[in-house]
Amino acid sequence: MDSFAINSLILFPVLIAQISDCHIRDSTGMFGDLVDTSETLARVVRHLNSLSPVPDVILATGDLTDDGTEVQYSMFLDLVSSLEIPLLPIPGNHDVWDTFRSAFCDHLLNTATEEHCSYVVDGYPVRLIGLDTLTPGRHDGLFHDGHEDWLDHVLQMEPDRPTLIFTHFPPFTSGLTFMDLSGLEGADRLRNVLEHHPQVKLLVAGHLHRPIQTVIGSTLVSVCPSTGNQLGLELDPMTGSAVDEPPGYQLHRWDGHNFVTHTAVVWEGTRMDLSDFVAEVHRRADTGEGSPKAHPDSTTTQSNPA
Repeated sequence: MDSFAINSLILFPVLIAQISDCHIRDSTGMFGDLVDTSETLARVVRHLNSLSPVPDVILATGDLTDDGTEVQYSMFLDLVSSLEIPLLPIPGNHDVWDTFRSAFCDHLLNTATEEHCSYVVDGYPVRLIGLDTLTPGRHDGLFHDGHEDWLDHVLQMEPDRPTLIFTHFPPFTSGLTFMDLSGLEGADRLRNVLEHHPQVKLLVAGHLHRPIQTVIGSTLVSVCPSTGNQLGLELDPMTGSAVDEPPGYQLHRWDGHNFVTHTAVVWEGTRMDLSDFVAEVHRRADTGEGSPKAHPDSTTTQSNPA
């Protein structure tokens, strides 16, 4: 896996994959009896490698390990070593900053800051900014004055360039109260930066172990599900749960004007091949026939399975 084999000739569309909250562990831990996070990440890696078209890059948005140990980072790197797609990591609250930086020294650009592990990737039609808001020794994050100055500065450098920011903590209140209470301090400051930089078309995050979307200013904000266990969708502030819903990831497709985000789950369900129908749809589009409904007595017009 060559983390920065960036193809400067990539044309639209740009396809950006995102994985998050892998929580690779070498002991049972809090959720170890619920899912085997190494097994689920291995499934996601195989799935990503099988995609067509192949994503141009993968963003790994934090909590890549459960405890931030050297052993767990070695396990993570072994699990993703078969990826055929460049990987850009950012730490989360379960990661440990110094160990993370050492483990991913070959993956981080030399533009990474000294004060926090944030960096900019300019090798794609969409500018990518990794934003590290980890607070050492704590499970809540912090977007402080130094983050604000750095992010505002790098955004001012390319005010007309479409940009995606990837980070761990979502800068909004989700309604999953126990997670919001250990969320991002200074989120209002980050939201203010976004509102002053409309070239940020998308901000993607993790932490919440569920697919969740909102809008800040003109910026779409998307939270990626976990490659391990998900959190239950429970909006009662006094409840919460972890569930063994299938491992997931997201694909963010930039067409030169807009982002469209797809949430995928990796599971062994029933699959119906629609290749013949897809070919027929293309034929109708090419001939200008469009999408007529099938007549009840017709044996030639295919119905729409959707």
